[in-house]
Amino acid sequence: MSRHISSDRKFAYYLGGAMVGVGFLLFFSVFVTGAMNFGDFSDFDGQVRSSAVRAVLGMGLMIVGGFVRNVGARGAAGSGMILDPEQARRDLEPYSRQGGGMLKDALDEADIDLGGAGRSGPSRPVIMIRCRQCSTLNEEDSKFCQECGQPV
Repeated sequence: MSRHISSDRKFAYYLGGAMVGVGFLLFFSVFVTGAMNFGDFSDFDGQVRSSAVRAVLGMGLMIVGGFVRNVGARGAAGSGMILDPEQARRDLEPYSRQGGGMLKDALDEADIDLGGAGRSGPSRPVIMIRCRQCSTLNEEDSKFCQECGQPV
């Protein structure tokens, strides 16, 4: 299993991010120039054409950049561009490892114990109490049955 992301994927990820950024700036510039020239209709046709070109180019760059960034982050197979489950698993391995590490950090910070799941230490036993009315198993600290609502 690979723990490192190749330099080609890193380049694609950052290139896609830059394309999204430039596309957003182009698209946002339409609104800035519209606000600056509010009420000035001397060259209205030229302004509309220029704004339309910048808006369409900006949206296109954002869409293509998002796709390139997705391929860079997840790899060609991991992003669904190539249909190969084994290659997708290898492409997504660093990405999945990062997600699992962030989840572990959050659980550790919240001081949540998973009862020994995934750990080599002893786990605490789970005690269940059976309801006298409907025979449903309930947790030991339950005061009422989770199924029928009768006192346990």
